[in-house]
Amino acid sequence: MTALLFVGALGAVRGSVPAVSKIVIHGGIDPILYAASISLFGGLLLILVNRVLGWTTPLTIQVMRFSLIGGLVGITIPHIIFFNGIRSVDVGIASAMISGVPIMIYLLSLIFKQETFAIGRFAGVLFGLMGVTLIAGAGITEEAMITASFVGIALILLSTFFYALNVVYISLYLPVSLSRMQAAAWMMIFGSLPIWLYILIGHNLSLISSAAQKPAFIFLLLHCFISGLAYYLSFYVISKYGPVIYSVAAYLMVAFGIFVGVIAFGERYKTFDMVGVGLIIIGVVAVTMKRNQTGTEPRLDPPQT
Repeated sequence: MTALLFVGALGAVRGSVPAVSKIVIHGGIDPILYAASISLFGGLLLILVNRVLGWTTPLTIQVMRFSLIGGLVGITIPHIIFFNGIRSVDVGIASAMISGVPIMIYLLSLIFKQETFAIGRFAGVLFGLMGVTLIAGAGITEEAMITASFVGIALILLSTFFYALNVVYISLYLPVSLSRMQAAAWMMIFGSLPIWLYILIGHNLSLISSAAQKPAFIFLLLHCFISGLAYYLSFYVISKYGPVIYSVAAYLMVAFGIFVGVIAFGERYKTFDMVGVGLIIIGVVAVTMKRNQTGTEPRLDPPQT
């Protein structure tokens, strides 16, 4: 019962991300400032949690270099890409595509020889690909092959590639003395610093001041909290209950995202959309179901959204 409670909370938290992101972006907040903010303040929140729990590791040059590269390429940049994509993509569809990150992780893990080939799991990759193809195809009209919806889906798919690449990067280069939750915190913080330098030098604080005056700014602050909370819940569920239970959160995330999309945004989904979502979920099930899988495996580190 406790496991279900934590998994349900994680699914709701992660499922709320596309909805909050859509509100913030449609509220006029710049995607670059948005990405830098949730990375920095979400990371600071995680650092605070680590210190409260007594999980502290000295900040060395190796840790800073690891965090800067992984955080910028694997967290902040895909955030910017995702926020540009969510403008024209339904919340439920975005939730389904983000939940499919494990499919991309497995594919990249095969390329980098972090995983062994298994026909059942590779079938999951094919199911996920078919699902995305159906969803993207539903956005094509007779008047135009490349619509705003199609571009948005392509951008979100690209962001999942970078999120997945970050997980593989962690599995290959994580410093031995650094826990994965601390790594996540430092990556979020250091990955945001180049963007903050760009904002401060290029915009002279005008971008920040104008954003702070918009009603959507409160949702940006909410996402900062969600960002740290989602990571903490992810690591807690993986370490406490294992990867199979953790994978259930992906399905709940999709359900919650679709529910919020219908209730809050009045979204209506086409048959192709729902079939595509179903194929992505089947793909995630196939990819994540692995014998003798433990919660300490690097590739199970949750992607940040």
